[in-house]
Amino acid sequence: MRYSTLKSRKSAFTLIELLVVISIILIASSIIFIGGNGGDGAKLSSGQRVVSGIAQGARGQAILKGARTRLIIYADESDTRDVEKYLRYFGIIYEDNDNPGSWIAATQGTYLPEGIYFDADASEENGSKWRKSNFEKFEYPLAVAKPEGSGEDYYYYEFNSNGTMATDFDNGWLVIRANTLKPDVGGNLGIDFDNIEESKRFLAAALIFRRVGTTTPVSNPDEIVK
Repeated sequence: MRYSTLKSRKSAFTLIELLVVISIILIASSIIFIGGNGGDGAKLSSGQRVVSGIAQGARGQAILKGARTRLIIYADESDTRDVEKYLRYFGIIYEDNDNPGSWIAATQGTYLPEGIYFDADASEENGSKWRKSNFEKFEYPLAVAKPEGSGEDYYYYEFNSNGTMATDFDNGWLVIRANTLKPDVGGNLGIDFDNIEESKRFLAAALIFRRVGTTTPVSNPDEIVK
């Protein structure tokens, strides 16, 4: 292993590296804020900041690595061992340019606050067709995932290597909502977005992903809930 010394050439952070670092700090500060537990509204606001930080980090990673990069959302309904990850666990992966079709985990992943979940249907109702893919389980740090095939299901939003949007819609919506993880008629834990408690119905927030790769937060539930 090689170590730098005081005689080594000085290096500086690039703008993209700073973007990634700032995004990580934003995520960390949001998680600290969540500890205050100010109710579903506060958790929703914190969740929106977490997702915004991850989106910025994913875009920065795409430019930094010069590779396709995805913001991924855990969506494996068959996993009964770690149900707390379902629609709450977000991560960043980028394609291994030397092995196209294989992906590398860029972060350890981040959970939304307890009781806050990604709502794919509400996202699609606002014009977004979120893609879903299947990967072998990612191991952090920086473990190369096997090519897509059998494994765990994830929704994903993809950035091109230049940080622009790679999906096939002009403005992609990512909607998060307050809800409850509970068993269905078969006894399997899940999220029922069709029958949300009235007290939680308008507890929703979103990010709009623009084609250029930037994001716009939306906090007015009337603009999100149809």
